[in-house]
Amino acid sequence: MPTPPQRPPDTRQLQERREVGDRIRFLRRQRGVSQERLGEMVGRDRQSISNWENGRTPPSLDDLVAIARVFGVETWRLFYG
Repeated sequence: MPTPPQRPPDTRQLQERREVGDRIRFLRRQRGVSQERLGEMVGRDRQSISNWENGRTPPSLDDLVAIARVFGVETWRLFYG
């Protein structure tokens, strides 16, 4: 059975993506880590990190858990600050 086409994200979803991306960027910069280095640490490329930080694509739950571990924070901090 074919999968139904995905709907584009609504305004709320886009805002949430940007907020999570802003928190990732804040933590990364606070700790002096480059996008490339963070990508190496979580098994992604620099472009993925850039896309997350700019709200273009959302990180997966597994990626969020990996980022939280790298920065030594609880995963929920990436959602709620």
